[in-house]
Amino acid sequence: MNRNFSLLAATPPKLSHCFGIRVCGIAIVAALFNLLPATAQMQSGTLGGPIANSRTKSSIQAVLIDATTPNNTGQDERFAQQHNEGASLSGANPGVTTEPMSATQNPLPVDIGKVRRLKVGGENVDDTPLRVGNLDVLAPVVPNLPQLGITVTRAAAANIPGNLNTPTQEEYFQVNLPQGKPIVLVIGKATAYVDGVEQQLRAAPLVMRDKIWLPVFSLAPLMGAAARLDPDGTLHINPTIQSVELFPFKNTLAVTVKTSAPLPPGKVLMGTLGNPPKLYLDFPGYSMGLDAANSTVERVVNNGLNDVQRIRVGLVKKFPDTTRIVLDLRTSLSGVMQPLPDKTLFALVLVASGQRAPSMIAPVMSAPSGSLRGLTIVVDAGHGGHDTGARGKNSHEKSHCLDIARRVRDHLDARGATVLMTRDGDYFVSLQGRTDFANSRKADLFVSVHINSSVRKTSTGTQTFFWTAQSLALAREVHKELVKATGLPNRKISQARFFVIRKTWMPSILTESAFISNPNEEKLAMDPNWRERVARGIAQGIANYATLYLRPGVAS
Repeated sequence: MNRNFSLLAATPPKLSHCFGIRVCGIAIVAALFNLLPATAQMQSGTLGGPIANSRTKSSIQAVLIDATTPNNTGQDERFAQQHNEGASLSGANPGVTTEPMSATQNPLPVDIGKVRRLKVGGENVDDTPLRVGNLDVLAPVVPNLPQLGITVTRAAAANIPGNLNTPTQEEYFQVNLPQGKPIVLVIGKATAYVDGVEQQLRAAPLVMRDKIWLPVFSLAPLMGAAARLDPDGTLHINPTIQSVELFPFKNTLAVTVKTSAPLPPGKVLMGTLGNPPKLYLDFPGYSMGLDAANSTVERVVNNGLNDVQRIRVGLVKKFPDTTRIVLDLRTSLSGVMQPLPDKTLFALVLVASGQRAPSMIAPVMSAPSGSLRGLTIVVDAGHGGHDTGARGKNSHEKSHCLDIARRVRDHLDARGATVLMTRDGDYFVSLQGRTDFANSRKADLFVSVHINSSVRKTSTGTQTFFWTAQSLALAREVHKELVKATGLPNRKISQARFFVIRKTWMPSILTESAFISNPNEEKLAMDPNWRERVARGIAQGIANYATLYLRPGVAS
């Protein structure tokens, strides 16, 4: 697939003064353009009407603005200005030469001059934020980042850009997220690296008063957080709701809510409303993310299925944010919460009154892997036709995907499964066509076969993706066997919003066996013996999953 999953490498960081005995504070800079709505107001009591959203845009200031309270010294201001070149823009101090603004330097849709204090995940940040022109706000927020499920450490050598053999004086550190690749930052440079991709920040992280000050408006979106300004001047950095999914599950329906930070026990509040029936979930302290550019306008996030007419999301309380998810129902249903290993994933099974809810995590049973009789499995060969997928020096992804998929089919057939192929030749099938194919045939499992790619030729390894909670166990079992089969580094399993695993109703995964962009791994992909091992590994993982998690008799 045409995605960059490369890791960076360079010399070890030199933040000994911050990551030694003492823990430093880090101020986050969020570089998002449509951030911070100024006001939000509910029109009805139960998330029924639209949520008003008004924004105040501020003009670009010429120079680094003074601290908002005497706590910040002139020395800090001068230090921040010297190390954040470009803070002086059009109409700046005489004699200052400025470059045209980049996309990340567009004015924010709020007047950040009104920022007086900062709260991260509901916890106060002691130091007063520093404003860098009208570009960003610097603050030392590290002690509060656990509220967002985030830690800060030295940068791992493999994550640092450059050549390990070239000395550097730059000081690297990384922001570790609950899931996904860390954000690698450099003291004094307005640049971040996420999975090898360079990102421009509005301002550079700095070290002041033995603390690391981070650019808040630059980093918030990279961390999955939202920045919102309270009318009293308090800037709130909160975790967010990332997505809401509705899908069929064991003769009923399930809902999963993805959050940017782990949910503490008892955090989510659930209730019902009548006439017409509704079920709602409240997430106190969580902002409405959902790729909404921090808008507070109520959104329909799912058009419904069966007894669920639609799902809406909005805010019922502004500061701190409380995000409410409302299921508009056609008949009265109850929700039964489901414990999951992934604490950033909240799951709910919908049942009629008096019914028992099936569990989304089946107990592990001891049994040898065996036949797959009774299972209908869709094997999806990625790309095809004019869509070549990723290109290596000597081959195309689509060809490897088809060959591996056919081999997986043969191994599953031999175990007694009914196997359906989304494509069995070199022709194009749309993403919607692939999911419609699986859903209309009521398949039990869906496996999409791909080969990875990166802009870095050194990127290596095997990775498996899932999206819904019901797919996690399948991803684990297949990935375990796939890593053994490929013999490549384990890039682990990850949750991702790929269309084919998000829109299919059954447990669904997407495999990335190797990197076609890596010459050595392309050679492996071109070897039929290696492709056979990959196919055998995927089939074995499916058999293991069926034995451990599916109904008795299916894989006995």
